Amino acid sequence: MSALGFNILGWKAWSALAADSQPDVSIIPAMLRRRLSLVGRAALSVIIPMVEAHGPMPLVYVSRHGDLNRTLGLLQDLARGEPLSPTAFSLSVHNAIAGLFSIHQGLTANITAISGGAQELIPALLETLGLSQANGGPVLCVFCDEPPPELYQLHANQPEHAYALAIVVAAGGEWSLTSTGLAAGKTEIAGTYPQSLALLALLENSTRSSLTFAANGSAWSIQRSAS
Repeated sequence: MSALGFNILGWKAWSALAADSQPDVSIIPAMLRRRLSLVGRAALSVIIPMVEAHGPMPLVYVSRHGDLNRTLGLLQDLARGEPLSPTAFSLSVHNAIAGLFSIHQGLTANITAISGGAQELIPALLETLGLSQANGGPVLCVFCDEPPPELYQLHANQPEHAYALAIVVAAGGEWSLTSTGLAAGKTEIAGTYPQSLALLALLENSTRSSLTFAANGSAWSIQRSAS
């Protein structure tokens, strides 16, 4: 297929590996902040500044596990025969964080929630680029996740720490996304390194122009324009 061109108008990231192990949530009202888990606070700490800088826009919300710690707590309550908290249940659904954000901001723009496993970057970017082309404007794509509870560690080893990344994507030629055929079994991404953070490293590295990612048996190249 031909390359899909796009611009990245801005990005903001937070990682638990940073010196400050908690995301800056001062921008989030206290009443909303109390309802958010770590992954929720991390997501909104990067979403809200992007919306304030670029205005309301459609949102693609991407998380491999969602708020799995909260979901596990509900399952354990069920196993013990205890009643479920309606609030905890409503906040456990995959798109709950994006929904809280839209209610807080009074937004009516399109929201898409994606759980694409360890190789979620390309599906998320394709959805984001499709929305941008359809709407003729920028789209906010946010990636967020945290380590799964210990009970699931044998089945999922990503991520090793909590993180959130928000990027604003619009039509343009600054970057290109190209399908390069079948994946060769190995990718350039380390086993426990989320693809979205590898993308962030590429964005911040002016000396590297491209990186290849695997997605559903195919390989995709994200390349910086020569200009």
